[in-house]
Amino acid sequence: MKRVLPLAVGMLFLSASELYAGAWTVPKHKVWGELYEKWSYAKEEFNQDGKRQTLSQGKEARYWEYMMEPKLEFGVTDYLTAMASLEYKEAHYKEYGRPDSWGPYSVKNHGITNIKVGGRFRFLEDPVVMSTQTRVWIYPGYPVNHHEEGDWTAHQPMIGYGDDAVEQRILIGKTFILPIHKGYKIDGYWGIETGYRWRTKSVCYDIPYFAEIGVRPIKGFLLKTEIDGYKAVKGTGSIYSEYGFWRIGGVWEVFGGDSTLRQGEKMFNLEFQYGTMVWGKNTSAPQEFVLKVSTQF
Repeated sequence: MKRVLPLAVGMLFLSASELYAGAWTVPKHKVWGELYEKWSYAKEEFNQDGKRQTLSQGKEARYWEYMMEPKLEFGVTDYLTAMASLEYKEAHYKEYGRPDSWGPYSVKNHGITNIKVGGRFRFLEDPVVMSTQTRVWIYPGYPVNHHEEGDWTAHQPMIGYGDDAVEQRILIGKTFILPIHKGYKIDGYWGIETGYRWRTKSVCYDIPYFAEIGVRPIKGFLLKTEIDGYKAVKGTGSIYSEYGFWRIGGVWEVFGGDSTLRQGEKMFNLEFQYGTMVWGKNTSAPQEFVLKVSTQF
């Protein structure tokens, strides 16, 4: 049982924050890039019934994960953007409450988990911005679950299912201005997304959902919050997890003015977010800290 445990637990920690650019597209022949980094920590999990419980039930287990994803977008035209990114993960799992007779247990794993390519096509600008987006997840072949020859049990926590996927989304967004008091106004935007993701390796298909709103109380700073998750489609596979994250944070627009929505010619932004998983099934219940560094030229 103690050797099977890393496999069973590792299956839970597959919630990965995705990168969202909203419905807006990159201007023609401009390049937008972002370095996305996330640090996660969990001591609880959601079971298959969606109930929150302690991680590994009674073993005082802890899980840490670092994820990095460089991303590039190129404006083929003003309404068509090409996209590509590379996802890397490093995971650590340790049990502090094991019986003494079992001995200590601490494992880790790392590797490139996904190559993502795709495109976003904007087909409406008024009264809302509306786009469709297609992305392909390519599993690069790195063993997400290391094991010894002839031994199927995991010696390191899993960092993915090792599946390929195709996702189609519809994205809607809109900017707005809020009059506050005596001529003072703040501007902002909102965006919503949903779609469908087809997956391989007996992993259930799932439905993405995403909603965000951001306001700019002062020039050069955007305050934003979001809900981000996936809902599994039962019956489409034998393996599944689903989750919903809530995040809040701020974007410091170092230069480029109102550039968060890819509308500026040149820009450089720093973004910090705190997030926590508020619901899920067959997954950890982590808290996370996110750093994004983005530019357009």
